[in-house]
Amino acid sequence: MTMMGGKQADAIAQALLAPRLDVLEARERRRAEEAAHLARKRRVAWFALAGWGVGAVIAYVAGEGFALGIVWGGLVGSAIGWLATRKAAA
Repeated sequence: MTMMGGKQADAIAQALLAPRLDVLEARERRRAEEAAHLARKRRVAWFALAGWGVGAVIAYVAGEGFALGIVWGGLVGSAIGWLATRKAAA
């Protein structure tokens, strides 16, 4: 059996204890992708919220049901938000 030197022991300990760089990079990339996806969902939600307000006003002015205006406005706002953020993400 051969004796291990101090430098060898330190190198082995460093290799075993230090996280692998590729694993850390993959984890950071995944976190960045999740953060970008969450930011996109939040932007779409703001478009939907604006659509709710516009739909409610249009429904009120047109004499239609208030809830129906909110639903349709939210749907249209979501679609516009999805399209706007899709172009920005590309």
